[in-house]
Amino acid sequence: MRRNPVRKCSWERFLDSKHGILDPNDTISRMPETVLHQIISFLPYSDKQHVRFLSRKWRRLHAQNQNRLSLTGRRLSELELSKIMTDDFHSVEFLTLTKCSGIKNLKLTSFKLIDVNLNYCGSLKTLDLNTPLLETFHFRGIRPCRIDFGICKKLAVLKLAGVAMYNMDYSITFPLLLVLRLSSCDMSGCIDISSNSLKSLHLLRLKNPGDITIDAPNLKSFEYHGNTIIPFLNMHFPNLNKAMIALKPSRYKKRNEEWFNRLINMLKCLKNAKYLTIHTNSDKNIIVPKKFRETLVPPFGGNLDITVKTSSRSSNVVDLSDAMLWISPRLSSFYLESINWAFVLQLMRRDLLSGTHDNSCSFCSSYTSRCWRHSVTHYSLGHSMGLYINEMGSYLMENLEKVGRSAMLWELFE
Repeated sequence: MRRNPVRKCSWERFLDSKHGILDPNDTISRMPETVLHQIISFLPYSDKQHVRFLSRKWRRLHAQNQNRLSLTGRRLSELELSKIMTDDFHSVEFLTLTKCSGIKNLKLTSFKLIDVNLNYCGSLKTLDLNTPLLETFHFRGIRPCRIDFGICKKLAVLKLAGVAMYNMDYSITFPLLLVLRLSSCDMSGCIDISSNSLKSLHLLRLKNPGDITIDAPNLKSFEYHGNTIIPFLNMHFPNLNKAMIALKPSRYKKRNEEWFNRLINMLKCLKNAKYLTIHTNSDKNIIVPKKFRETLVPPFGGNLDITVKTSSRSSNVVDLSDAMLWISPRLSSFYLESINWAFVLQLMRRDLLSGTHDNSCSFCSSYTSRCWRHSVTHYSLGHSMGLYINEMGSYLMENLEKVGRSAMLWELFE
């Protein structure tokens, strides 16, 4: 005899049903809810999970003790969601709504919510967060939505995607904010981000970027993705450790004077970083033309490790190395990862006496430290396919000979 499959219990079906008592002889379920909640509090965890099978009322009592609520693909009005949060799930601390339609103007008022995820709720136009204990907020939108953070003073992680930033009330400050991630947001207008607590900042595929001012003295990690480069002018990251940049414009995008001026200004804002990673689909995006190098001061003055990851099949190791050694004349190591091979260049330096100062070198004349040509003593090279070793060796020696110096091959990697 074929058995009917057991229908799984879910909060979705529970919310679609009426709260009632199935068994008229169930006298325990008729007890006051405060008493029933007290009974549940004494049960072991496994038993607490089973009481919801007793009746719809016990299922509601179980719901009222849950700290997580996740709804997917439901059509709700603001009133219905408010009633669910108030009557059925008033202990919820973690709320996730995914592809829920029907909600246009949502006001979340809760003194228990600490984590809110709103994903692709397409009808949402305004959102008011009166959640003083909120620590994490993720929003992925489809159309512009105005967000008012109200009294969210404890917010530590803020991730927004598809938000019209000019519609946001950004006068609210977040004194405890650690992570800020803005993805595919419309940045029209002036955006001012100021935080002493911010540790990680991600600006990804921003639309209509206008003037952006960021003051984050304790920022450790910065990430930027874009088809264009934001005009980075007012950025303060004195304690930055890692920076990651992804530049992937269309092949028809002009890499003109404006492109390279913005690139250099962005790199100058990241000048305190110790590690720089660049993702690119073309060497042309990051090789600053020599006519700019002759008149501009290199953006990085300190020791730096650079990693370039490129999807271009025609990367020129020598040209890219030359470009990176201009961007960071105190380069410690350069790693180049292509689709089929990898290359590494490492430099060992020793700063020489001040008598070796060369005024003809734009870097040495602008910084107290010496560039790689005036300080390198040993170098190491490596290529996964054994290519470009001789070309790179010749490039290094020719540049050193121009300033009357030489260096020894320290190690050859294969």
